[in-house]
This record gives sequence, C-alpha cells and structure tokens, in this order.
Amino acid sequence: MGGIVVGMDGSKGSAQALRWALEEARLRGTEVRACFVVDRIYTEPEWASLIIPSADELLREGKRLLASAVTKVEGGEDVRQEVLIGEGHGPAKALLDAASDADMLVVGSRGRGGFQGLLLGSVSQQVLHHAKCPVVVVPPS
Repeated sequence: MGGIVVGMDGSKGSAQALRWALEEARLRGTEVRACFVVDRIYTEPEWASLIIPSADELLREGKRLLASAVTKVEGGEDVRQEVLIGEGHGPAKALLDAASDADMLVVGSRGRGGFQGLLLGSVSQQVLHHAKCPVVVVPPS
C-alpha cells in the first residue's frame, strides 16, 4: 500500500507529526493515512458491558476524535483517516501493524502519557525499536 502512516491521539505532538507528514507526502507525491487507536478491554463479569463501551461505540468515538484532530491541521482534509482496534495490545502494536506496508511511520515524540519529563513517549519508543519501515519522531517544536 505504501504511503505515510501517522499516529494520531489528539495531542499537540500528534498534530505536529501530521503537519510534518503532510509536507513530506507532498514532496514525495504519496498519500497520508492518519491512524487513531482505540482499545477495548475484555473482562469476564456480566456488568462489564455497562462500564466498558462496545466495539461499535469505541469506533464511533474514535472516528469523531480523529476527524476533529485532523481537521485542525491545515491540509488535513486530504488525509485518509483510519481508526484501529488495539485488541488489548495498545497503540504501538496497532500502528506497527498499520505501517507494515508503509513507506514511513510518523509519530510525535510525546503523546498523552503522564510522564512529561521523558524525551520519548512509550509509543514512539516502541515503534522505533520494532517498525519494519523508517520511523520519524517529530519533536514538539
């Protein structure tokens, strides 16, 4: 499939990553796929369905959040949007799977995680170590 896959989570860092990817795609003449990962936690108790959203609800909310994040970036209207299901493995694995046939994977250096002092977030760290394609980690500025 090729193209550039961008991990989006609604953070400022992911918006910066999308801006970078759009410029790179323009130079390369290729497409951009913005990917947002939702993850459903599977549990046994019957009452879990009252607390945990269904897969359909997660997908709807993921599509809404992704569309909102992408439209805030100039040029985002041309981006192919894809919501991925993490299946309990987290966003890094889902992004790696989505980028398995990509020319490049782009992520922000920091997402929504709680450890603000780190230079790299857990997702950017994992994709750097395991991606089959080149990875660009876009710094915040």
